[in-house]
Amino acid sequence: MGKSPPITWPTKKEVSAMKVLTMHPALVPEGALRALLTLDFNKSFPPQVEEYLRALPDPRGFRRIVLVGQAAAACLILPALEMLGGLPELILYGMGKDATPLGELDLAEYRHKTVRPRRAELPRGTAYEGFTVLDGGGRGLTPVQRAELAAALGVEETLIRVFDVNMGQVNFAEPHKGMAEKILGHELTFEDLTSGRVLHLPAGSGLVAAVMATTIYGLGEAWPRCVRLNRQADGEFHLAEILDCQRMRQFGVELGGQLDAAVPRVTLSGNIPAAFREALAMIATAHGVELRG
Repeated sequence: MGKSPPITWPTKKEVSAMKVLTMHPALVPEGALRALLTLDFNKSFPPQVEEYLRALPDPRGFRRIVLVGQAAAACLILPALEMLGGLPELILYGMGKDATPLGELDLAEYRHKTVRPRRAELPRGTAYEGFTVLDGGGRGLTPVQRAELAAALGVEETLIRVFDVNMGQVNFAEPHKGMAEKILGHELTFEDLTSGRVLHLPAGSGLVAAVMATTIYGLGEAWPRCVRLNRQADGEFHLAEILDCQRMRQFGVELGGQLDAAVPRVTLSGNIPAAFREALAMIATAHGVELRG
């Protein structure tokens, strides 16, 4: 993968004012920080995503996001962003080089108000004894991929079932439409979706994959693990890794704690004149200092 152009990082004050992060090379909303997520597909994704987030001036400041186009990476970064400031609003855009903004989707509102209530539609029963793969791409698993996945999970191949949740021709202005229905249309119980044994094999679009992962998260209690495939020397796609997206929440908590601890603080005491306090507050904001008291 080629290197992205150098990034000129803004000051903390500028970051807090913008609150928009774009990972798309061409879709850069006004005032947004353009920071491409460049990935080496032959290396594990979690360390690369963690390094990317650590390099940002302050990932807690971003509430609107243009997500990376790589599906597995998009699924991996969302749980960390959730713990750094809540599920963000996604700026929607089309496939390929299309950099036209098509609208926005508030993932927090979508999860809590649209998807969460539909948990009541899940039948109660027992969880499937093996693993369920929700296949967003609709291509299924090849015999080799199934064998690789079974080996990685430590189960027999017969204990892996695959459900097609491909959305077909997606309207990228409303990528969430019909997703919950698609999942609910399969023989999944509430116990399945809360068992930790439901995996997500995402579609090719990072945007669609992220919304599908959020839908699964809303119906269950945790972010689903993500199956990442990668083309190997034989020209075929093989299992690269199983990504623990839920673990990225803990990374987000830890990074947020580190950022909080790094903020210089000044405690005021006594009867301080209001005008002096206001002037001091402006200076503190400009220099990233927190005033207390």
